[in-house]
Formats: sequence, C-alpha cells, structure tokens
Amino acid sequence: MPREHRIERINEFVAAKKEVSLAEIFEMFPEVSTMTVRRDLEILEQRGTLMRLRGKVRAITKQFKFREESYNLRAKENVDGKKIIASKAMKYIQRGCSMFFDAGTTSMALAECIGDGDYFILTSGPNIALELIKKEGVNVIMTGGHMDRDFLNVTGANAMALVDSINIDIAFLTPSGFSVDGHFTVGNADHAELKKVIIKKAHTVVMLMDATKLDKNLPYTFARMEDIDVLICDKPLPDIVVREALKNDVTVV
Repeated sequence: MPREHRIERINEFVAAKKEVSLAEIFEMFPEVSTMTVRRDLEILEQRGTLMRLRGKVRAITKQFKFREESYNLRAKENVDGKKIIASKAMKYIQRGCSMFFDAGTTSMALAECIGDGDYFILTSGPNIALELIKKEGVNVIMTGGHMDRDFLNVTGANAMALVDSINIDIAFLTPSGFSVDGHFTVGNADHAELKKVIIKKAHTVVMLMDATKLDKNLPYTFARMEDIDVLICDKPLPDIVVREALKNDVTVV
C-alpha cells in the first residue's frame, strides 16, 4: 500500500474514534514495521491533524487545538527552574564567536545572565534583543520578518534568509514540548521551520528545556535527540531520555 494511502486510512481512523492506542493502529498494517507506522504518524502530527501521546494518538479537531500559552503566561511558570538552566548554560557562552538565542522565557533568563563583553548574538526575540543591548560590547542582530505578539518571536521567510547568511557557532534553542519518543516540538509551523534552519547552520546546538516540557507533545517537530549536542534541564531527566541522549553522544546537564 502506498504511504499516502496508509496515512489517509490512519487519519480517518483516528478522526472517527477521536483517540486510539498505538497498538490499534499497528494492527491495521501488519505488513509494515511499527517504525514505518510511527513515521506516518509523525507526518500527520506535522500536518496538525493529530497529536501523539504516551502509547496513544488523539485527533486534533476544530474544537481541540493544541496551542501554546502566551509569553506572559509562560514567563510566570517555573521561574526558578529557568534560572537554574540559564546558570548552567553560561558554561557554553563564548566570547568572540557567533551565537543564536532562541525566543522564549528560558532564553530571556539566559540573556539576563550575560554580562558585558565581546559577544555576537543573533536572536529572534525582540525582548531578548532589548535585554542584550543593555550590555556593553554585545553586538546584537535580530531576525527580520513577522513578529508574533503572543510569543514575542520574529519568524518567516525574511528571518530564515538572514539566518542563512550568517555563520552560527553555538545555538541556544528552547522547545515547547518534548515527547517520550524523543521529539522536540512547538505549536507553530513558522517557529519550527526557523529552528530547523538554525540547527543546520550551528556547529553546536544547546537545548534549554525546563521540566514542564517533558511528555508534552505539540504538533510540529523541529529536532530529535540526534540533532543536538547538549541538553540542559532543571531537574533529573527520566532514564529513557538519558539513555537516548547518551546513545546520540548528547551531553546531559
């Protein structure tokens, strides 16, 4: 059966039942591997028609859209944890090299930790740029494009064109969710595409993830464990996540 036909059958099945177990979906296609079916589910998740949970799949309808909370709400969550992550991330901050700071509340905590110095920092967060420009000697560049007022993030074609023209030594990225099968996710397609471009450009990718993101899966995957170099969290990670990181030579902090 061609992949697209199989994907259509899965989508119709999940839409009809609203929520199904992975085992039910695997049983529909005994002729293909479970890994192949998981890839089909990933495609549907990226299209925004379903979301994967632990051992099951849920349809995303007009009445149920998995949306991220606005910046102001997220800024009040796990403040101490984000400060811990920022302090640990300072080890990877380097003078005289090109760095990228993702938009988001954890990145803001890192920007607040930065002192004066010879830093070159590209960011997609206008509030982060304003924080960094207070520091003496810091050269700040912002991505151009469309600004999302809910998330204080500038993305789009112009942003990606600028990123493509700049060398990035170290990128500090933040996910909105991290699924049990190792996917770093966000709830906005444009945000995901910009992060993917950053990952391709960066020599070193440092993921800043507070514990509230664990086992939270949003529609758009922008990275997997093998795409990053360092994973920093404010609390001990589940053994299964640590094993996956070690398997991919990812430093866990």
